[in-house]
Amino acid sequence: MTSILLDGTPLGGERVYVIAEVGNNHNGSLELARQLVDAAIEAGADCVKFQLRNREALYRRKADGSRAEDLGVEYIQDLLDKVELSLQEHRQVREYCAAKGITYLCTPWDEPSVDALAEFDVAALKIASADLSNPYLIAKAASLGKPLILSTGMSFEHEIVRAIEQLKALGTPFALLHCNSAYPAPESDIQLGYLRRLQELHDLIGYSGHERGTAITLGAVALGAKLVERHITLDRDMEGPDHLASLEPLEFRQLVEGIRQLELALPWQGPGRHASQGELLNRENLGKSVIAAQDIAQGCVLQAHMLRVASPGQGLPPYRLPELLGKPAQRDIALGDFLFESDLQAQQPQQPLRFQMPIRWGVPVRYHDFLDYRRRIQPDLYEFHLSYRDLGLAPQPFLAPVDCSRLVVHAPELFENSELLDLVADDPAYRRRSIDNLKRVVEATEQIGAFFPNADARLIVANIGGFSADAPRPLAMREQLYARFYESCAQIDFGSTELIPQNMAPFPWHFGGQRHQNIFMMPDELAAQARDSGLRLCLDLSHLQMTCFHFALDFQKALALLLPYSAHLHVADAKGTNGEGVLMGTGDIDWPRAWAQIKAHPQVSFIPEVWQGHKDHGAGFWSALRYLQSL
Repeated sequence: MTSILLDGTPLGGERVYVIAEVGNNHNGSLELARQLVDAAIEAGADCVKFQLRNREALYRRKADGSRAEDLGVEYIQDLLDKVELSLQEHRQVREYCAAKGITYLCTPWDEPSVDALAEFDVAALKIASADLSNPYLIAKAASLGKPLILSTGMSFEHEIVRAIEQLKALGTPFALLHCNSAYPAPESDIQLGYLRRLQELHDLIGYSGHERGTAITLGAVALGAKLVERHITLDRDMEGPDHLASLEPLEFRQLVEGIRQLELALPWQGPGRHASQGELLNRENLGKSVIAAQDIAQGCVLQAHMLRVASPGQGLPPYRLPELLGKPAQRDIALGDFLFESDLQAQQPQQPLRFQMPIRWGVPVRYHDFLDYRRRIQPDLYEFHLSYRDLGLAPQPFLAPVDCSRLVVHAPELFENSELLDLVADDPAYRRRSIDNLKRVVEATEQIGAFFPNADARLIVANIGGFSADAPRPLAMREQLYARFYESCAQIDFGSTELIPQNMAPFPWHFGGQRHQNIFMMPDELAAQARDSGLRLCLDLSHLQMTCFHFALDFQKALALLLPYSAHLHVADAKGTNGEGVLMGTGDIDWPRAWAQIKAHPQVSFIPEVWQGHKDHGAGFWSALRYLQSL
């Protein structure tokens, strides 16, 4: 795709370039022009555009010196008499834009205006729709050696093709904007689908809109527009030809925000369709699996009546049920058990698993699978992942003594009434309930601790809250949020346990949907909180990588900063900003470098935290541990 640089900003990439067209909406007032520049900046526009006319060169005069024209032309000329800025005022606006850090663009309506703009050192020139069929003005504008942006309103396709051929012959980089030149333009006349045809004619296209509202402009972005131009006004009720087809500042801001959302939503990582992290969460929770409809003894040939489909979606998907029929059961399968990929293959007798690691290691477990793991591995620790239902159970029936040197308990994220743990919630009553829930976790940890007599620590991992639903909280609130966290902790007797807050990613997943994280996320902040308060951290490497990716930070430097303050690690890979827990070695983390750092900190312990690693009898955990052992 053709790429054009405007003041160092590339046009033609994934980011849409937004032009706030002031035109003559300043109504001839320099002060109003400056206010519109400020409004464009506040709305998030990339540049602000004006129009320049040399009236003597632009309009004809008759032999008698008069300029009497048809009514429509006379109306336009009378308005221009009222609303134009002088050339000196344009210079002042250009200087104001430079001081404010926003690009100034201008449309010359005649050749003397091109000469005037040559002295402004503009980043590009805009050619109005009315001049797309004017090869003389196009050639004059191209002579400045600047990129051109051309609107295609009121044109026929053969005129568009002719302009393209001229500009290619001149070697001038340019963009074409689809446009309907009515003010405002009726929706039924816009023919937005022509963007696809325009993209066949030229590869850098955009949209100049004069319609009411923002929906059609957003649709243009979805159809491939890489530049967007909309008129901006402080008040649509002002006199002038363009105000009615303009957006007021709040609307312009909403348009820019919508465009930025589309930029995130449009990219497709093909080939095929892939489930997102949020979808994978919901697939697990809402999907269906093949399960045993009865107890099935090892060696029994599987038949249709022995199996059925039920939620959740943590085993083989239903369409794979026919593959199981006629095969001998590879293990004893209890009523309600999931069927897995391994049930389709002949299995070797289960052998104890042994791993040699340079630091203490373990695996995540639930109450119901602890005894099975205890038979198969001899780790240095276990990390119990509790649900709020587990807090209502006595743990003793599920446990047996183990010779482990550490105990880790992961507090539930979700509690009764769909409440997430949030020790810094704005609502004091919500915060109070979170405090009481964490006290329940402390009590459960001490009960579990009785089965870990040689543990050097009883660590509680918690996602302590500090999230928001629709947008990040103001940076100025962070100090207050941290103060709330420490106030909440002061109300909890941790007894023989130690709270180790887990670092979070920028966009945590709750209920299968995305939130914004505000604290216990940025590496410098984490280090400062640990240093100043004596906290130790649970450092989740997947969360750290996603944070570094989103904020363009160096992961290895962040890891070196935080390891000295960490007691325990969740070792997991990540891809982008929301690919959490992907298969080890397939994400963005440079594991040889990271593992070399981790080995130098014997005080830390770790578990592999692989997305759904416990499925198929821990297959994901064993794969991750083998990978780390190979390093």
